[in-house]
Amino acid sequence: MGDGPSELIMLTTGLIVATLVSSVLISTWDTMSQGLEKQGEQEIKDAKTRASLVNDPSAISWDNTGDEAFIFVQNSGEISLNIESTYIFLDGNGMTVTPVDSTGITWSTGVVIQFKIESITDLTFTSDTPYFLSVGVSSLSYSPIGTYSFTEVIRLDVS
Repeated sequence: MGDGPSELIMLTTGLIVATLVSSVLISTWDTMSQGLEKQGEQEIKDAKTRASLVNDPSAISWDNTGDEAFIFVQNSGEISLNIESTYIFLDGNGMTVTPVDSTGITWSTGVVIQFKIESITDLTFTSDTPYFLSVGVSSLSYSPIGTYSFTEVIRLDVS
């Protein structure tokens, strides 16, 4: 008879511990599930964000005096892009990027935009030499923001 109350106490203690452990596991699973869902949303947004160079990569005109060029980039993705978040590097050098004949920040799917790129520092390029042109874009929508970048080997027609 003396074992009855101690067994009841052990049973109650076991049930309390099991309840606490299961609530911790459920909470952890919920947090992991939300993280995976957000990661999936990010990957979908990144997959829909695309851009491509429209210029002939073997003959892009570069003005060594003004340190500038004009390139055409198309929104080849499935969602609108933010024109103002476009960045460009030419041979590893950051460029000032200015859209030509474009108003607002919305860059719709399929639209080609001309960008004037200017060197931040004084650069001298030579004709018929391969250079890397890297372009990065971001989606217009937020939460999450889709991003995409590409690099093309180009040759400059220097004047």
